[in-house]
Amino acid sequence: MANEAAHAEHDKMRVVECPKCDTPREVLPVTVLRPGDEALAILFAGKLNVVACAHCGASFSLDVPVLFRDDETRHLIYFLPLDNPDKWRDAEKQMGELTGKVFADEPDLDPPTCRLTFRRSDFIEKIAILLRDLDDRVVEYIKYQLLHHPGEGFDLDPVRQRLLFDFSREEDENLAFLVYDRETNQPTARTHLPMDTYREIADMLLGNKSLEQELSQLFPGAYVSVERLAN
Repeated sequence: MANEAAHAEHDKMRVVECPKCDTPREVLPVTVLRPGDEALAILFAGKLNVVACAHCGASFSLDVPVLFRDDETRHLIYFLPLDNPDKWRDAEKQMGELTGKVFADEPDLDPPTCRLTFRRSDFIEKIAILLRDLDDRVVEYIKYQLLHHPGEGFDLDPVRQRLLFDFSREEDENLAFLVYDRETNQPTARTHLPMDTYREIADMLLGNKSLEQELSQLFPGAYVSVERLAN
């Protein structure tokens, strides 16, 4: 597998209509990202595949699948926009087919680690967690504990709120999360725990075969999310 980062790859040119004024426009969406791509910074800024209408000035996101692939660490993270995220089981099957195609020329190597996301924010989060050398299964386990067993003075409601890894503070020795309101999809608060606590939990879960097996049973497929535990 190639070790050097490649440039972001584009899909074929397509015509889209502005959702506000229906003006058509040709666009060239980015569909594949790799470590080191300049487009990653655009993604993290929330502007990747965002189009501004030349007629009315409205901005809108292109609902196109995007794949992040790290050939060196053998990770695939796939963003598949879905109108109904409850269809994640079918999407996992599609992810398996995609993985087989991407790595069809490497039958003697271990299969890559695959992750499936349905929201743009979750896609960004998975990439940020990988680039920070964290284990996303442990992060999701911690989210579950915070949502269902909150500490004193900070109550979270898993029905109304969800947590996203806060990657904006690289030097912070905390594992931080933004608390999002599900209805407005806007951050309303921030919570965190010491990074040492993350390391202790990771050592406990990943250093014990029995506990690691339980973790794999909680997140058995490509859709590794605390949301899965509610379905």
